[in-house]
Amino acid sequence: MVRIDLLRAFVILAETSNYTVAARGLGMAQPTLTKQINRLEDILGHQLFHRSRQGTELTDFGRQYLKEVQPLIREADRIWEYGLRMASGDTGQLSIGFTFSTLATMSRALIAYERAYPQVDIALHDISSQSQLPMVRDHRLDVAFARWPGAADLASQVIARDRLAFVYPVELAATVQSIDSPAARALPFIRLKRTIAPGFEAAVQRLFEWKGIEPSLTHYVNESLVQLGMVTSGLGVAIMHESALKGIIDDRRLVSQGIEGPGLVWQTGMFWRKDETKPVVQNFLAVARGVANTVSK
Repeated sequence: MVRIDLLRAFVILAETSNYTVAARGLGMAQPTLTKQINRLEDILGHQLFHRSRQGTELTDFGRQYLKEVQPLIREADRIWEYGLRMASGDTGQLSIGFTFSTLATMSRALIAYERAYPQVDIALHDISSQSQLPMVRDHRLDVAFARWPGAADLASQVIARDRLAFVYPVELAATVQSIDSPAARALPFIRLKRTIAPGFEAAVQRLFEWKGIEPSLTHYVNESLVQLGMVTSGLGVAIMHESALKGIIDDRRLVSQGIEGPGLVWQTGMFWRKDETKPVVQNFLAVARGVANTVSK
């Protein structure tokens, strides 16, 4: 078994060449240090130091052995410091899931967290709400930003309110004006595939049924950003998450109109395991709660 304490005592004494100074640096009495060096020499079966009234000097064996031991002690110190940072949550790994509709809220929390804990390795996963919660349970995600409500077996907190928004090119503003206008109903609708966002698309379908809208043409895509790009290019209009549009819509090119109606407004939440103990996760939750409270005030 490697005796790190004995090896550390050897390195400190070799680097200082003085028992009194080395003992002080190790936080021990000089007789204790002497015993540790004697013990190490007994284990190795070789003398490490020449001792005299002038001080302490390494033997040839000691000089050669020091070259091998110094890197080990430096690595042990590095591992120890890393463990302390992990225990405090200053470093480690964090896996976060989010959807396009929670992007704005997640981004605010993430930016604040990265400023406070820049050494944490963060993995982001753009995944549908229904897929995120099982991944939290299976420890494939640490925190999920998904549509509310979640599940009773997970800890959770409401973090934002969201609703549908009608998005169309500004060039059509004179004729389209709103989703209720005949001009809007005659345009192609760019929608997400139901398999990509079943919950959101169900809300879009409720809107169409409530308004009595039957699109003349529908294009289905895999991603919200593709959806947004097609609308910007003038290929149609779309129903999107209002919260996700903030900060990414160019007001000179697109118009966004929020829609209030039955089943068209919802909440988003932050989800994590109830028995979570990882410091990096606890720190992130604290930062995210602070951001959510600040935004809601």
